[in-house]
Amino acid sequence: MKNVYKVTAFALPISIGMLMNIISNFFAMMMVAQLGKQELAAGALAASTNMTLTTIIGTLFYAVGILVGHARGQNKSSADIGAIVKSSCWLVILLITPFSFLIWNANIILLFFHQDPQLISRAQGYFHYAALSMVPLMTNGVISQFYTGMGHARFTMKISMITLLPLLLLSYGFTLGKFGLPQLALAGVTCAAWIIQSIVCISLLFYLCAGKTPKQYAIFTNGFWPDWTLCKRILILGIPIGIQFGTELAALAVATYMMGYFGVIALAASQIVFQYVLIFITIILGLTQAISVLISQAYGQRNFNLIKDYLNAALIILAGLSAATFALFFLAPQELINLYLNTGDASNTELNHLAIYFFMIAAVMLSVDGVRNLLSGTLRGMHDSKAPMRIGIACLWGISLPASYLFAFTCHGGPIGLRIGLTSGFIVASFLLWQRMRGKIILHESEIEYEAIN
Repeated sequence: MKNVYKVTAFALPISIGMLMNIISNFFAMMMVAQLGKQELAAGALAASTNMTLTTIIGTLFYAVGILVGHARGQNKSSADIGAIVKSSCWLVILLITPFSFLIWNANIILLFFHQDPQLISRAQGYFHYAALSMVPLMTNGVISQFYTGMGHARFTMKISMITLLPLLLLSYGFTLGKFGLPQLALAGVTCAAWIIQSIVCISLLFYLCAGKTPKQYAIFTNGFWPDWTLCKRILILGIPIGIQFGTELAALAVATYMMGYFGVIALAASQIVFQYVLIFITIILGLTQAISVLISQAYGQRNFNLIKDYLNAALIILAGLSAATFALFFLAPQELINLYLNTGDASNTELNHLAIYFFMIAAVMLSVDGVRNLLSGTLRGMHDSKAPMRIGIACLWGISLPASYLFAFTCHGGPIGLRIGLTSGFIVASFLLWQRMRGKIILHESEIEYEAIN
């Protein structure tokens, strides 16, 4: 129970900080829903596409927290830790241009998948402001990972809490045209995020330069150029993480595009459920980041019993979260849908029924996916990010998507069959990751025993 408390205490600020951002998006989509089902359906396409592209580069910098945690486990100096952060900031500068260009022109991706041109037109402004947000968003991500790796996740949690209300007000103003602001509809969501992220970025950079505590890490004072060897280490560890998260979200985006073939109602129902699913996923990602950093410290100390204890503690926490999600999604789906729709309106009857089924399927899928994420986080903490990447890509693209197509179109299961098929790859991935983790721990323990004998 001691490690359950330790993992919870470390993961909670990370999850809360991430949840603040998700909550703002949750309420922003409720505002978008007031503009009609067409705008909400466009939001489903835009959000899934943008999340995929930003995740590829954003999660690459999870390597920063892991490497900082590992450096602390090895008792490295403050200057060594600061060099990791400085090198990461340089990587942001080098990588941001191509990704921003891709997001600006993301409507081409939707056209390639033959989505409704009217929905694509509604999503275009959303993509433009999302592209502008990339520089401050990624810089803030690097700084957040630095504090997480140092065990100070509460710092970024506090910033997220402070910025939540201004972000909500700006989203409300730009989305619906309130407070004398122009009505940007769906684009108002990312316009508000761009403004707030920019203010936070400038403030954090100033604090790192002038603050008494961060100055000891000499991030901006110990030479101008990055350590290219460190850049290489960050990329070697981070690229597989970014590819894993990006390709997995790309698979989910393709599943969303498949859902688009069943029309606006199916897309709108999917988007409603996804907003709640995203809350659970965010909590699990916070937990995953926490154990990656904790396990990276233990890995630096070569303490494999502690690694197993951390994973077991995380699985206990996941069991509690899964039980709560099952109860909510199975017992109160109608109440959740009511926040988005007037279910008394006869025109929403089909959407309402479809969303209820989606909630039930999501409860099962989230539990399995939670296990998969924790096992992936454990392997990343042991500096093995390639195996989770390969397994994730193979299972989601090789199993989940074909099964989704088979159940939805070939077997005429429709939107519900599509969602059921998607779950299959998560189950196989969890089993393969468990086998990989067990094998890696057994190998390292054998090496330690061999060294002790000799």
